[in-house]
Amino acid sequence: MADKSIQTEPDILNLRMNEAFDWSNDKNIVRDAIWNHIMEANAHDTIKTEEAMKPFLNYTDDQVRDWVEKNLKN
Repeated sequence: MADKSIQTEPDILNLRMNEAFDWSNDKNIVRDAIWNHIMEANAHDTIKTEEAMKPFLNYTDDQVRDWVEKNLKN
């Protein structure tokens, strides 16, 4: 049996956008789509973007899905 006390990142981060979201034609990985969106918002500041990405590693799949739908869905 798997040890539930070990934190793992959300699986959805490693899916392609078009696999995770039926409304998306984007073939980028969800993690990359989020990164690109945050980079644009941070005027391409890698350090700020890296910091902004850290919370996603502790989110649930549903939390990531909600964020993507609120921020990346056209």
